[in-house]
Amino acid sequence: MAEEFEAAVEDGLHLAKRIYFGKDRAVAPPKPPTAMERAVGGYSYLPSSPMLYAVISDPAIVDNPDMPSYQPYVHGRCDPPALIPLQMNGVSLEVDCYLDTAFVTVTGTWRVHCIMGSRACDCRVAIDGGTNVSVKLRWSQKLLYHDGELTLNVPFNFPEYVTPPAKKISKQEKIQLNVNSGPGTEILCKTTSHPLKVSSSHTFGGVLLNPPSSILDINHFCCYLFPGKQQSGKVFRREVVFVVDISASMSGKPLDNTKNALFAAFAKLDPEDSFNVIAFNGDIYVFSSSLELATAEGIEKVTQWINVNFVTGGGTNILLPLNQAIKMLSDSCNSIPIIFLITDGAVEDERHICDTMKSQFINQKNVCPRIYTMGIGTFCNHYFLRMLATISHGHHDAVTDVDSIEVRMGGLFARASSISVANIAFENLDTLDDLEVFPSQIPDLSYGSPLIVSGKYHGTFPETLKVKGILPDMSSFSLDLKVHEAKEIPIGKILAKQQIELLTAQAWYSENKELEDKVAKMSVQYGIVSEYTNMVLLEIERGKTSADSITAHKVPSKVDPHNKEDSKPQKMLNCIGHGIGFGNLSATVENIPPGFCDTKPPDGAEIFAKAASNCCGKLCSHCCCMCCIKTCSRMNDQCAIVLTQLFGSLVCLGCFACCGACCGGQDG
Repeated sequence: MAEEFEAAVEDGLHLAKRIYFGKDRAVAPPKPPTAMERAVGGYSYLPSSPMLYAVISDPAIVDNPDMPSYQPYVHGRCDPPALIPLQMNGVSLEVDCYLDTAFVTVTGTWRVHCIMGSRACDCRVAIDGGTNVSVKLRWSQKLLYHDGELTLNVPFNFPEYVTPPAKKISKQEKIQLNVNSGPGTEILCKTTSHPLKVSSSHTFGGVLLNPPSSILDINHFCCYLFPGKQQSGKVFRREVVFVVDISASMSGKPLDNTKNALFAAFAKLDPEDSFNVIAFNGDIYVFSSSLELATAEGIEKVTQWINVNFVTGGGTNILLPLNQAIKMLSDSCNSIPIIFLITDGAVEDERHICDTMKSQFINQKNVCPRIYTMGIGTFCNHYFLRMLATISHGHHDAVTDVDSIEVRMGGLFARASSISVANIAFENLDTLDDLEVFPSQIPDLSYGSPLIVSGKYHGTFPETLKVKGILPDMSSFSLDLKVHEAKEIPIGKILAKQQIELLTAQAWYSENKELEDKVAKMSVQYGIVSEYTNMVLLEIERGKTSADSITAHKVPSKVDPHNKEDSKPQKMLNCIGHGIGFGNLSATVENIPPGFCDTKPPDGAEIFAKAASNCCGKLCSHCCCMCCIKTCSRMNDQCAIVLTQLFGSLVCLGCFACCGACCGGQDG
């Protein structure tokens, strides 16, 4: 898929050579890199920032809208369509950082510089040649944490070929960073590389309170703990069992990248650490009957074993290897036992697996094993994997792009292997009513990341929150955290995504409709995608504004969006399926590799695409979004998440009007 996208962009850049910008060579369009330059420098046409493309099926329409020139006639059509990157007139980046979360706003203006003024293309936003396009995108992301420094990494690297001709239009760029670290925390900013450095070298934290929210009418609190620098701190000795899916769907890149990530993890173990590897499909394949020390000899033996025994085939059985891993770790003492589960599939007995693991942990004599789960692709049930991690004080991460497996697994393993405080609990919250803590089982504090725990409550919060735990030498840990009123920090907004994901996992596990309704209300309040709400596009009636527009609303999925008290007719499109779903058993049974084919029912993007395919051929003077969604599906993780969920709805200005005119107002 990525190769096809890059080929389309390369074709588009070659087509862009037809555009005449004048006699001055200084304003000629930049030349695309040669094959040699791409091979040597690792150059890629995959977007590393928000981008807009003109979709060219008919190459004859490519020309400068302001300065038409003689163009030799081009026979034939581009199939698949070529993609010409639009010129960027200006772009601004504004980031608000609170604790470990950044809220990013990117505002950009692009120009359709490559299409005749009398012709049109499927840019899906504004399609007449010479039109300027303004788009605003918003998303949130976590700050990276390492050795006392927080780093913000935003996809904001634009290729040279989006720069307008120098003598015609100048491109403007602006970056603004706002930081609010909470009361009593000093922040140092290195302007050369822009890391945000937390001042303390020791574990410290605090508690922030917000007044009740307007919709849910409850109080929010946020407890944060920063681990400080690792150089002077100790970590728990590690006993790790890697449980790796080698079913047929993992063949090729998924398994190759997983193996590379495992080898990198072995290299970070200390000689006194212990490990084992269990590969599974329908059966299990165990490296050793007991844990092995992570000596050079042991690492060499397991590397050879993996290269021989990691042969894909068969189905997926997760309970069998998990039980085997629990058994291996049952005698752990003075260490943190860790199960690192990696899979790309869903199984039928997922709730039973959670029940089994909970009963195993209750009967555990020593520190219970932490399960760190890594889900690959969209066919596994990420809410099941998140639930497994939550009940064991572990963490879950997901990767949708197989090329990102090594990086994401490396980050998750770094968090698992640098635990400084375990068995964390709050001591003095018994007087609060309706107390909810997210996650319900508080994870360990690791040098790899700050620990952010949120909650909701009724009552009077104590002035100091007492936190307890155990240290690597098995001695007791205690810390009194001062409580602050923080009206200027939007706690609910910062923690809404985490709470929605955890509540959705609980709702799936317990099949609780009340929890589903709670998730839906939070999704509506904070405008965050959930499994229980739909996106609805409403066309504002003519005459009420200066121009027709489309407004996106989040509504609970069980609410009929057509049931309105206002009897005035409104055009409406109900876009379902913006969540990641609860896994795909049929795809797992058929061993479909992640990222290659999607057998899920039509989702919101497909509804958009279907509507677009019906209307593009009938009415080209309006916009639609099929190609934009195809483009988003080929982007890297960061851009794909942002543009698929947010940009896909924003760019549909006029799409619904087009569908209504062409398709008779039928549902997508």
